[in-house]
Amino acid sequence: MGRETSGVVHLAACDDDPHDGRIYSDPVTDHAVRPARARDLPLLAGIEDSGLSMFEDVLGDLTGDPLASPAVSGRDRANEPGFILVAGDPAVGFAHVRDLESHAHLDQISVHPDHARRGVGAALLEAAAERATLKGHGSLTLTTYADIAWNAPFYARHGFVEVGDDEPRTGTQLAISDAEARLGLGRHGRRIWMRRVLRAHRSTEDIADFLPTVDASPRDVGTLKAVVRRPGPGQREVLDVGHLDLVEGLVGDSWVGRGSRRTPDGSPHPDMQLNLMNHRLVEFLAQDPERERLAGDQMFVDLDLSHDHLPAGSELHIGAPGGAVVVVTDQPHHGCGKFIARFGKDALTFVNGPEGRPRRLRGLCAKVVRPGPVRPGDEVRVVRPPALAPDAPAE
Repeated sequence: MGRETSGVVHLAACDDDPHDGRIYSDPVTDHAVRPARARDLPLLAGIEDSGLSMFEDVLGDLTGDPLASPAVSGRDRANEPGFILVAGDPAVGFAHVRDLESHAHLDQISVHPDHARRGVGAALLEAAAERATLKGHGSLTLTTYADIAWNAPFYARHGFVEVGDDEPRTGTQLAISDAEARLGLGRHGRRIWMRRVLRAHRSTEDIADFLPTVDASPRDVGTLKAVVRRPGPGQREVLDVGHLDLVEGLVGDSWVGRGSRRTPDGSPHPDMQLNLMNHRLVEFLAQDPERERLAGDQMFVDLDLSHDHLPAGSELHIGAPGGAVVVVTDQPHHGCGKFIARFGKDALTFVNGPEGRPRRLRGLCAKVVRPGPVRPGDEVRVVRPPALAPDAPAE
């Protein structure tokens, strides 16, 4: 039953998985949970299809219904980035988790009815959450029926919470919801998104208490802390040396191929070549150096980025004299669904709130006005527009 539709992403097969030797044990089942191997893949579609009778017990005859469509093959599932876990040998259940651009997503979890109500599903779910956490994800999402007993109520007992309709979605999440709508899955009941937080995010109070540290950032001469290239959706490369270009922005970054809703023809916005974020804040929110890059900005700086101290038109001279220069533009830089998935809803609300926006806590947009190399550790010198410089004569 290929019911949990997916967006266009990719997932890896499991024979060369570095965690192949790991066994996820659970006291409520005799079936050990382990990473799937090639021999398991042909079994997965049959396991998923076997669950049709459970849906028909609740919904009636589903002949010709999308819920009765053949399941996605195990090989196709294994060709996407993420992981597959199975319970038992031979497998009697599986969980398929995809790596999305901002978090992990439980694409499917199925247990053969002959092994239902023995804790296999719970064991798979807990092992999937553990594995996703080990891979560095901050949250695990899924889509499901709100009112079918083994759907949302089951997940709620295992730490998942419904995601509000007013919460921003990532592009892939929107694609998943659109695919479900086209299939007509909603005819059988309300479809919802649910999320389980895998690592505790900073709370509103935490971020408010941290503001004095952000406010103490240098105002005139700061430091470039990291340069991150984004070759494609969800991809990050932390660079020892980046090259800024007048046309490409950060060379090798995907900005040049990204469209913008802010341009009439949907082309990349020239004033949004680069995104810069205060390093003190992203370090605090990420809680792990490996997760800082997930913010999605190309440059992280130890510098006061507030509107008061870095107005649009200000130049940032990076590195040695004669080196790269970027200019701050007037384009706003706000958080989105990805930011929530990575750092939590409190963080998004705060950076876009009355304390966050004047400080540009989510960061700023800039464009290259003089090309050159940039390196972590480079000095970042602020040159403000003459009329706005602190020592400018009053009119």
